[in-house]
Amino acid sequence: MSGWLQDHQGENPPDDLVFSNRRVIELSRIQFALCGECKPGDDLNPYKVTEPKACQEILSLINQQPQDPEEIAATAKLSPQEVGQHLKALVKASLVKQLDDRYRPSFAIFTVQDQERLKPLIDELSRSFARTVRENMNMVRSAYERCNFSDHGFTFDDLVYILVGAYTFDYGGLGALLRQDLLMSSKEMPGGRYVFIGLEGELLNLQANWQWGHNAVLGRSNFFGHGEVPSHQRGRNAFPDQAYRWHYLEGWSEEEVTKTMEEIGDVLVALYQHPLGIQGLAAQTGIKEERLQEHLNLLQEFEYIGAHGELFVSSCPVVGREAAERIQELVEQLQAKLIAEVVKPNWERTHDIYKGTAPAGNEIDIREAFNPIYHLIFEQASRLLMEQGTIPWLKRHADGARYAVWIEDREEVRDS
Repeated sequence: MSGWLQDHQGENPPDDLVFSNRRVIELSRIQFALCGECKPGDDLNPYKVTEPKACQEILSLINQQPQDPEEIAATAKLSPQEVGQHLKALVKASLVKQLDDRYRPSFAIFTVQDQERLKPLIDELSRSFARTVRENMNMVRSAYERCNFSDHGFTFDDLVYILVGAYTFDYGGLGALLRQDLLMSSKEMPGGRYVFIGLEGELLNLQANWQWGHNAVLGRSNFFGHGEVPSHQRGRNAFPDQAYRWHYLEGWSEEEVTKTMEEIGDVLVALYQHPLGIQGLAAQTGIKEERLQEHLNLLQEFEYIGAHGELFVSSCPVVGREAAERIQELVEQLQAKLIAEVVKPNWERTHDIYKGTAPAGNEIDIREAFNPIYHLIFEQASRLLMEQGTIPWLKRHADGARYAVWIEDREEVRDS
């Protein structure tokens, strides 16, 4: 099937539709986040399994120390049947591990004390990340110039967050740290490939203190949204979030979603090359004018395009083969500096601090736990760079969130 949503590491997709995201569901006791891909409608979706308040109470208890069902029921004041149902679901989703008659989490849940313990390290490393980028902005500007974005009307300010915050810190950083065996970007789980984490309490608000990267390959285009997510609704007024809503909330078939997104991708690629009127777009894309008008209305509403008289103009950068190669070179150069100058010199200290946390006590591999720690580091570094004026603040969209959008022309990238 050609219609699928790909995880951010670019691994081979499953046969059915998945939604790749880093997103948070803030509930009564624990905030959860996911890095990788899972199926939103599946019973094994970790957000769905951990949603009940009683389940979170159980996770908080066994995060402190392994307990058997009787101990859990007595402490949490839950019936043995309720405890048994939640434990069964958690074990089935591989979120809890059974040790004889006791249970403990099999994913990292950081207590408030853990977060306080880690905060000085995260603050220091984020400052070092920001300083390293500031000292090497000439590399970032050179990559921008070599990608020829200016030929299509996009300034350095339009692209710098995408180059640094998204490609270098996030996507490239996860891959570079994975290759150095310092981080686990995802792992095989019953409901997909992902790393799942939890933060207890309200010391850190993941909704506001996390950079959410959503991307999906549909047709020839890989659609990206990166930055904040709106606090008042599910997903952004952007792609692939809208594709998710069409399929999972409005009941569109995978074929309908794929066809629509293929056409939208073709429109965005065409307009990136030069402004066109509706007749020119119809001739170039082969899309009938009536359907094309629907796409153009949505793209204007979502701020992917603008109109100058009868011509439509792109507001969405497109990364093709040559640009992808130049960006990869930048990522490799900057990440080599970040790992050599910041991560590795602080790795022993990171390990020592981690030893005193609940996830370490539950034998969660530090490489898995470093996934959310690294996300917090680079999010804070990106924010510092914006506060200091090194990177412009992201555009605030009509849905209330600040984020960047762009697409990759996968036909070109695959041919490289």
